[in-house]
Amino acid sequence: MVEEKERLLEQYFQSAAIASRRIPEPLLEEAVAAGLNRGKRIRRSRAVMRRSAVFVGTIAAAMLLVIGIAFPQAYSPSRLSGLAAKLMDRAEVPDYVEQLAGERGILREALDDGKYQAIERTASYGGYQVTVDGMLTDLNHVVLFYTSSGAGERITPDSPRLFTLGYDPLNAVQFMAGSQQFKGVTEEGGIYHDMIIFDLPLGETLPSEFYLAGRWRNEGGPVPQDQWLEVKIPVKANRLAVLERVIDVNRTLDFDGQKIKVSTVKQDVQQLEITLLADPSNDKRAERMYGLMLYNNRKGGYTAYNLVTMASNGEGWELGYFAPEYQRGDPLILTGKGLETAFEGEKKMVINTATKTLVQAPDSRLKLESIKRSGSFIRIRTAIKTPLQGMAYVARPKSKFKDANGAFYPLPQDGGVHEAWNSRGEWSEYYFDIPASQYVQPLTFDLRDYPGELILQDFKIEIK
Repeated sequence: MVEEKERLLEQYFQSAAIASRRIPEPLLEEAVAAGLNRGKRIRRSRAVMRRSAVFVGTIAAAMLLVIGIAFPQAYSPSRLSGLAAKLMDRAEVPDYVEQLAGERGILREALDDGKYQAIERTASYGGYQVTVDGMLTDLNHVVLFYTSSGAGERITPDSPRLFTLGYDPLNAVQFMAGSQQFKGVTEEGGIYHDMIIFDLPLGETLPSEFYLAGRWRNEGGPVPQDQWLEVKIPVKANRLAVLERVIDVNRTLDFDGQKIKVSTVKQDVQQLEITLLADPSNDKRAERMYGLMLYNNRKGGYTAYNLVTMASNGEGWELGYFAPEYQRGDPLILTGKGLETAFEGEKKMVINTATKTLVQAPDSRLKLESIKRSGSFIRIRTAIKTPLQGMAYVARPKSKFKDANGAFYPLPQDGGVHEAWNSRGEWSEYYFDIPASQYVQPLTFDLRDYPGELILQDFKIEIK
């Protein structure tokens, strides 16, 4: 009998004994969050996952408060209240946000880390309505998730912008503006869900509150109608996501003495951006990398990324590849076939259209194919010999040309097709039109485009 009572007493005080062995609060919070994330990942639906996480977080928070009250010697109730508040403050993520974020990538990581900021603010006018449901941001990149509707038809933003509370425009650039890369979610009645992504340049950050403003266009009617709508958006500084990472590559490629450094690969919201730097000691100006491709080799097979942005700053290039599903640790492979350098000579072409002769060319690769009357225009066809078949080598003139007396004439600008290129074996053919007229011969065309040298050299760089 005595032994039975001792056993019952031992069971009764077992929970108190466990609670007295206090776990450090950061580890406790990390363990609870890890448990929630593991629970979320085993559910089939991410929508169910999110709702379950909120529910489980609420139950966990309540139990922590009960423990704090029951065993004040082990846990301070005030400190446990703070931990409980963190667990309960996990915003429920709409189903369409889960869908747009996908299964992998930096957006998925941010959602799983609990960085979604619920906004739920609406602007409406004239039957048009836009609700910014939520946001992910790190103050340099902004992802706004919205729901829109207008007179039963889908409405989408036309050149939206971000403004300060004083209506000064922020220097934020919309990513992939006007593209069809993003596929929103449409419901019955013209209700539409999608996301808008903005990038702020280096040195600028998002203020604590800002406006999303612009015209929203009805896409369903025969004549598009639009309305100006603006939504005021607050930023929670304690819930900033990680939306940018940089991988140092620092590999130098040598093309017959012309050196190009593959400096970094930067991952942000929807893309991978490769920075290439030309060596200052190069004696030729690098124009572009030839045959450059970026692959994800996660599954042992090459999955190519599409090039969507390209910018040159005089020192090199920044190439942006659309890669929303790229996840940290995926093996990347960068391949290419060579380097194109800029043409160093005089980019000028002199043609006598009366005698149909080429008087002067930038170099011996260019030849005059034909000069023919085409309606009210004269069509000039040239060809350039290429090192590889299929290359688009063109002698493309600037917008004006001059006659022998120095009088200038504009190229046609009537909206018609007045230039075209095609490949014919080792020759790259190109034609352009000029207005049919009696010119003082010969005519001089300063060239906007003319190819330089192609240094062929295959390369492959593995990036991890």
